[in-house]
Amino acid sequence: MIVLIEPYEKYLKSYIEAYEEYQNNLVTTYAFDDAKSYDIFEKYHNYRNEINLKPGRVGSHYFWLVDDESDYFIGEITIRHQLNDALLQYGGHIGYGIRYSEWNKGYGSLMLSYALEKAKEIGLSKILITCDDENIGSAKVMENNGFILQDKVVNIINSKEIITRRYWKDL
Repeated sequence: MIVLIEPYEKYLKSYIEAYEEYQNNLVTTYAFDDAKSYDIFEKYHNYRNEINLKPGRVGSHYFWLVDDESDYFIGEITIRHQLNDALLQYGGHIGYGIRYSEWNKGYGSLMLSYALEKAKEIGLSKILITCDDENIGSAKVMENNGFILQDKVVNIINSKEIITRRYWKDL
Protein backbone atom coordinates (compact mmCIF):
# COMPACT_ATOMS: atom_id res chain seq x y z
CA MET A 1 0.00 0.00 0.00
CA ILE A 2 1.29 3.49 -0.85
CA VAL A 3 1.37 5.69 2.27
CA LEU A 4 2.84 8.98 3.46
CA ILE A 5 4.82 8.50 6.66
CA GLU A 6 7.41 10.22 8.79
CA PRO A 7 10.92 9.16 7.72
CA TYR A 8 11.65 5.72 9.08
CA GLU A 9 14.89 3.71 9.20
CA LYS A 10 13.24 0.72 7.53
CA TYR A 11 13.20 2.68 4.22
CA LEU A 12 16.69 4.20 4.49
CA LYS A 13 18.39 1.78 2.07
CA SER A 14 15.74 2.53 -0.56
CA TYR A 15 16.06 6.28 0.13
CA ILE A 16 19.82 6.05 -0.51
CA GLU A 17 19.09 4.26 -3.81
CA ALA A 18 16.77 7.14 -4.80
CA TYR A 19 19.51 9.64 -3.94
CA GLU A 20 21.89 7.71 -6.19
CA GLU A 21 19.31 7.72 -9.02
CA TYR A 22 19.20 11.51 -8.80
CA GLN A 23 22.99 11.71 -8.86
CA ASN A 24 23.28 9.33 -11.83
CA ASN A 25 20.62 11.23 -13.80
CA LEU A 26 21.84 14.74 -12.87
CA VAL A 27 18.49 15.69 -11.31
CA THR A 28 18.65 19.11 -9.62
CA THR A 29 14.97 20.01 -9.14
CA TYR A 30 14.90 18.59 -5.60
CA ALA A 31 17.79 17.39 -3.49
CA PHE A 32 17.53 14.13 -1.61
CA ASP A 33 20.17 14.04 1.12
CA ASP A 34 23.33 11.96 1.01
CA ALA A 35 22.19 9.77 3.89
CA LYS A 36 25.46 7.85 3.85
CA SER A 37 27.41 10.94 4.92
CA TYR A 38 25.46 11.94 8.05
CA ASP A 39 22.42 11.12 10.20
CA ILE A 40 19.46 12.46 8.24
CA PHE A 41 17.10 11.46 11.04
CA GLU A 42 18.85 13.96 13.30
CA LYS A 43 18.34 16.59 10.59
CA TYR A 44 14.63 15.77 10.39
CA HIS A 45 14.35 15.98 14.18
CA ASN A 46 16.07 19.38 14.23
CA TYR A 47 13.87 20.82 11.50
CA ARG A 48 10.67 19.48 13.05
CA ASN A 49 11.60 20.96 16.44
CA GLU A 50 13.20 24.12 15.00
CA ILE A 51 16.53 23.58 16.72
CA ASN A 52 20.12 23.89 15.45
CA LEU A 53 19.00 25.35 12.11
CA LYS A 54 21.35 27.35 9.92
CA PRO A 55 20.53 31.06 9.48
CA GLY A 56 17.73 31.61 6.98
CA ARG A 57 16.23 28.13 7.51
CA VAL A 58 12.74 27.57 8.87
CA GLY A 59 11.20 24.67 10.75
CA SER A 60 9.79 21.87 8.60
CA HIS A 61 8.15 18.49 8.73
CA TYR A 62 9.53 15.84 6.36
CA PHE A 63 7.44 12.94 5.07
CA TRP A 64 8.22 9.98 2.83
CA LEU A 65 5.91 8.38 0.29
CA VAL A 66 6.57 4.65 0.46
CA ASP A 67 5.21 1.30 -0.61
CA ASP A 68 4.99 -0.27 2.83
CA GLU A 69 4.54 -3.77 1.42
CA SER A 70 7.90 -3.78 -0.36
CA ASP A 71 9.84 -1.34 1.89
CA TYR A 72 10.27 0.91 -1.14
CA PHE A 73 10.90 4.66 -0.93
CA ILE A 74 9.08 6.63 -3.66
CA GLY A 75 9.38 10.29 -2.71
CA GLU A 76 9.94 12.95 -0.09
CA ILE A 77 7.91 16.05 0.72
CA THR A 78 8.79 18.88 3.06
CA ILE A 79 6.20 21.12 4.70
CA ARG A 80 7.73 24.34 6.01
CA HIS A 81 6.12 25.83 9.09
CA GLN A 82 6.38 29.40 7.84
CA LEU A 83 7.75 31.52 5.03
CA ASN A 84 10.64 33.95 5.14
CA ASP A 85 11.27 36.52 2.38
CA ALA A 86 13.40 34.11 0.35
CA LEU A 87 10.83 31.27 0.50
CA LEU A 88 8.08 33.68 -0.49
CA GLN A 89 9.91 34.19 -3.80
CA TYR A 90 11.35 30.70 -4.33
CA GLY A 91 10.49 27.52 -2.46
CA GLY A 92 7.22 28.20 -0.70
CA HIS A 93 5.75 26.06 2.07
CA ILE A 94 6.19 22.75 0.29
CA GLY A 95 9.03 21.13 -1.60
CA TYR A 96 9.00 17.60 -2.96
CA GLY A 97 10.85 15.08 -5.06
CA ILE A 98 9.88 11.76 -6.58
CA ARG A 99 12.45 9.03 -7.13
CA TYR A 100 13.70 9.35 -10.73
CA SER A 101 12.60 5.85 -11.79
CA GLU A 102 9.06 6.65 -10.57
CA TRP A 103 8.53 9.90 -12.48
CA ASN A 104 5.37 10.30 -14.58
CA LYS A 105 3.37 7.69 -12.66
CA GLY A 106 1.12 10.06 -10.69
CA TYR A 107 3.07 9.80 -7.43
CA GLY A 108 3.75 13.55 -7.21
CA SER A 109 0.04 14.40 -7.30
CA LEU A 110 -0.76 11.64 -4.83
CA MET A 111 2.00 12.67 -2.41
CA LEU A 112 0.98 16.33 -2.52
CA SER A 113 -2.67 15.45 -1.84
CA TYR A 114 -1.61 13.46 1.24
CA ALA A 115 0.69 16.28 2.36
CA LEU A 116 -2.09 18.86 2.25
CA GLU A 117 -3.84 16.95 5.05
CA LYS A 118 -0.58 16.97 7.03
CA ALA A 119 -0.25 20.73 6.43
CA LYS A 120 -3.70 21.27 7.95
CA GLU A 121 -2.68 19.20 10.97
CA ILE A 122 0.44 21.36 11.36
CA GLY A 123 -1.83 24.42 11.39
CA LEU A 124 -1.30 25.93 7.96
CA SER A 125 -4.32 27.46 6.25
CA LYS A 126 -2.84 28.86 3.04
CA ILE A 127 -0.04 27.17 1.09
CA LEU A 128 2.47 28.54 -1.41
CA ILE A 129 4.35 26.21 -3.73
CA THR A 130 6.76 27.27 -6.44
CA CYS A 131 8.48 25.64 -9.38
CA ASP A 132 10.73 26.67 -12.21
CA ASP A 133 8.70 27.83 -15.20
CA GLU A 134 9.95 25.03 -17.45
CA ASN A 135 9.11 22.32 -14.89
CA ILE A 136 5.76 21.45 -16.48
CA GLY A 137 5.49 18.17 -14.56
CA SER A 138 5.64 19.95 -11.22
CA ALA A 139 3.21 22.62 -12.40
CA LYS A 140 0.74 19.85 -13.32
CA VAL A 141 1.14 18.26 -9.88
CA MET A 142 0.19 21.58 -8.27
CA GLU A 143 -2.69 22.22 -10.64
CA ASN A 144 -3.99 18.66 -10.13
CA ASN A 145 -4.25 19.51 -6.43
CA GLY A 146 -6.19 22.73 -6.93
CA PHE A 147 -3.35 25.23 -6.67
CA ILE A 148 -3.89 28.50 -8.54
CA LEU A 149 -1.07 30.22 -10.40
CA GLN A 150 -0.66 33.66 -8.83
CA ASP A 151 2.21 34.92 -10.93
CA LYS A 152 5.64 34.31 -12.38
CA VAL A 153 8.64 36.07 -10.86
CA VAL A 154 12.30 36.26 -11.79
CA ASN A 155 14.78 34.88 -9.26
CA ILE A 156 18.56 34.64 -9.34
CA ILE A 157 19.55 31.11 -8.24
CA ASN A 158 23.23 30.14 -8.32
CA SER A 159 23.98 33.24 -10.43
CA LYS A 160 21.39 32.17 -13.00
CA GLU A 161 18.13 33.93 -13.83
CA ILE A 162 15.18 31.60 -13.21
CA ILE A 163 11.54 32.31 -13.96
CA THR A 164 9.53 30.92 -11.06
CA ARG A 165 5.83 30.02 -11.01
CA ARG A 166 4.13 30.78 -7.67
CA TYR A 167 0.99 28.81 -6.84
CA TRP A 168 -1.33 29.31 -3.83
CA LYS A 169 -4.09 27.25 -2.27
CA ASP A 170 -6.37 27.84 0.72
CA LEU A 171 -6.78 24.75 2.89
